[in-house]
Amino acid sequence: MDITATGQPPQPARGLFSPWADVMLLGGGSLFALLVLQMMHLEKEGLATLGVIMLGLANLVNHPHFAFSYQMFYGSWSDVREGRWPPDLRRRWMIAGVIAPVALAACLVTGALLSVNGQSLVLALSLTAMGLLVGWHYVKQGFGMAMMDGALKKRYWPAETRKALLINAYACWGAAWTLGSGGTLGRQLWGVFGVNYAMPPALTMLACGVASLTTVWCGLAVFRCVGQWRAQQLTWKQWPAAGLLAYFITLYVWLGLVWTEPAFLLVIPFFHSLQYLTVVSKYTSNQARARRWSGARLAGFVVTGAVLGGLGFWILPWVLDYARTGQMPGQGVALSLACAWIFINVHHYLIDNVLWRQGNPKVKEFLFDAQPG
Repeated sequence: MDITATGQPPQPARGLFSPWADVMLLGGGSLFALLVLQMMHLEKEGLATLGVIMLGLANLVNHPHFAFSYQMFYGSWSDVREGRWPPDLRRRWMIAGVIAPVALAACLVTGALLSVNGQSLVLALSLTAMGLLVGWHYVKQGFGMAMMDGALKKRYWPAETRKALLINAYACWGAAWTLGSGGTLGRQLWGVFGVNYAMPPALTMLACGVASLTTVWCGLAVFRCVGQWRAQQLTWKQWPAAGLLAYFITLYVWLGLVWTEPAFLLVIPFFHSLQYLTVVSKYTSNQARARRWSGARLAGFVVTGAVLGGLGFWILPWVLDYARTGQMPGQGVALSLACAWIFINVHHYLIDNVLWRQGNPKVKEFLFDAQPG
């Protein structure tokens, strides 16, 4: 099966920025950071310092990446209303953009009210569900990086390889979830604790066995593609190498190691957000050029994302918590902060599943069909 566009001479290597920049920004840079952290063996004081640093960086990278997804998703409302999106995608938009946030907000408000009265089960389940969905979101984004890089470089993955990559992503998500179920990392958020549970060892072994088999299947499928590209005398810069590396780093490094070291849990979300922002920055710069945005409008998009991130993650929930308890965040249970973080995370996963889905005409126009600037 020919996996290139065929008959035509090989096109110049395309990507988001440059081959090496794409490799580093889509996940390669995290390998160096995690290696350094592993060599440092941080103790309690070092972890506290790292936590402060990463919390500061979160205001510049992690939180704006959530806000940008909101700006892009709800900014597409006119396209949805006027029928410029396919019918299936419009239905998904309504579910993710209207029904889901109302239901999620109702669940969290109910959980918070019950928690005030000593009944914490609803919030505990909500936090645990967020933990489960984090893995789903990570593997979907990793899979999306491989597909995106292939589309940018016009090296489309064969259907069988796409299937192997996707099924393997889900299998690795399941294995990572079972492996992390017995630990304590990530089980509390601003004084709200998740559900304590441990997977039966047999189920963990089964999940890891399935992931091992799908890994072999996926590896063989990718190896066949690489063999065809090499036979066509294409260099690695013309392969979707950066996206493929992002896929494997997401599945086997970020999900595989996040529960093993507290330092990794602090750092990996930063690189996940950086991966996302790399794509958003290319999309937005292409949109600004195509629509002839002024510099002020482009700067406004960025500043708005930073402001919304600060409002949603810190200022509004902190005001609510302070009005209720008179305490600063970190002193006791910060219910509003915990609920806001759970809401934004889970809702972000849902809207992303629509925003970047195949069929979105804006993604095609401003990412895949855009002329290099």
